[in-house]
Amino acid sequence: MRLTNKNTGNSFNLSPKETADFFYAKNGNGEFINSKDDYILKDTCREVSTFKFFITCISLFALCYAALYLYLQFNY
Repeated sequence: MRLTNKNTGNSFNLSPKETADFFYAKNGNGEFINSKDDYILKDTCREVSTFKFFITCISLFALCYAALYLYLQFNY
């Protein structure tokens, strides 16, 4: 996620877990340090899940196999 401070304009990238840790951090008195109202949140996390990765690999393997099979079938 991309966090941008509304007051200073400083921005930085954090993972979703780091973002949660950032907003739920407390000081010695038990008060939250960072307010969500002071930051602009933009979700830039575009990770591919493991399941989608394996499905893509299997489908590409099947496509290559079918192309090779059809090449041999039509030419020989």
